[in-house]
Amino acid sequence: MLALLGGPRAVTRTAELAHASRWPVYGDEEKAAVLDAMSAANIYAPTPELEREFGAYHGARYALAQCNGTSTLHTAYFAAGVRPGDEVITSAYTWHLQVTPILALHALPVFCDIHPHSGCMDPEDLRRKITPRTRAIVVVHAYGAVAPMDEITAIAREHGVPVIEDASHAHGAVYHGRKIGTLGDIGCFSLQAAKLMNGIEGGIIITDREEYYERACALAHYERLPALAHQEYRQYNDPDQVQAPSSFGFKYRIHPLAAAISRVQLRHLDEGNRRRQEHLGALSRRIEASGGDVLKPPYEEEGVFRTWLGYMCQYHQPAGGPSRDRIVEALRAEGLPANGGRAGYLPVYWNPLYQRRDLWGDGYPFDAPYVREKVSYERGLCPQAEQFFQRTVGLPVLHRDVSSELLDEIAGAVAKVLAHRDQLV
Repeated sequence: MLALLGGPRAVTRTAELAHASRWPVYGDEEKAAVLDAMSAANIYAPTPELEREFGAYHGARYALAQCNGTSTLHTAYFAAGVRPGDEVITSAYTWHLQVTPILALHALPVFCDIHPHSGCMDPEDLRRKITPRTRAIVVVHAYGAVAPMDEITAIAREHGVPVIEDASHAHGAVYHGRKIGTLGDIGCFSLQAAKLMNGIEGGIIITDREEYYERACALAHYERLPALAHQEYRQYNDPDQVQAPSSFGFKYRIHPLAAAISRVQLRHLDEGNRRRQEHLGALSRRIEASGGDVLKPPYEEEGVFRTWLGYMCQYHQPAGGPSRDRIVEALRAEGLPANGGRAGYLPVYWNPLYQRRDLWGDGYPFDAPYVREKVSYERGLCPQAEQFFQRTVGLPVLHRDVSSELLDEIAGAVAKVLAHRDQLV
């Protein structure tokens, strides 16, 4: 009998599961790094070191550390030349703050549907959505599943449009031999506490193009302008002139203590990713064997090393079967902390901001005079994204080593609920 209905719980190793799934955890190295930074003559010293190390890890020419992931996206859009009235194509299934910086530049988000297995941008729908007004394409590697970058970048090159990777879920992921964040023109990473490499708060941009790096500095790092290669940007902070050395004046620089923590986290990133892959890959194989066509484990593509910010399964409700929420309820009763997917990842255009359209007053930016073609965001715009959100069943990510017995119990809880799902109707 299911535990929800009075039977025994399938997961009994609850302390081990809580220990393995707790994140983030900071050790003596992070604490020592913070103390070293606080006692150093130059409190900002960890920032250039983080940029150097993160750039080298990815083989990127430029790295620019910032205060959070949202600021990296705002900076990347500005660096790519997004202007009022431009269109920026982005996934409909993403964190909503990945999209709002587009609106902050008075540009228009165009939502692209996703592949129903991976949750990442569908190249075919991208091809349908691209227009002469498209200024940039933003790719999201949802929960560490890697988007089909070969197809996406090929489409972008056909149209001469830069690709920005939101790699905030995919630190250390590898796509056919190349690190995520280096496949497009600009890579953006969050270093927020939930991320696989983090400084509690922070973000970092990588790019190989000098122009993008210098434009990023012009928006957000006025103190760096005098050292840039081009007078076009140096002129905004010229020590020989009587002027405010601010350019736009956005102070997006990272907190130096966050940079110190992030440097330690980077050193352990690959080790942690390998551990998560070992345990969650094994769990996926067990769920695949017992779930059939009802519960699909997270997507893994051959030749791609994905990461595991989340472990998001897809529940395909059988005719007459229990709802997704009822399945989640039953899994939780078995001792498995399941959830219905992060609410922040509902299709972005379902949010009131895209329906009321009056945040700036008078319909801006959606109905501004410089908008050449009016946009609307009706339900049904991206059906796969809507269905993906409604099917999601999230299970715990295992960040530390676990016993085979715990993996047996987790897989057993899933198998038990699916085998007896008729009891939930």
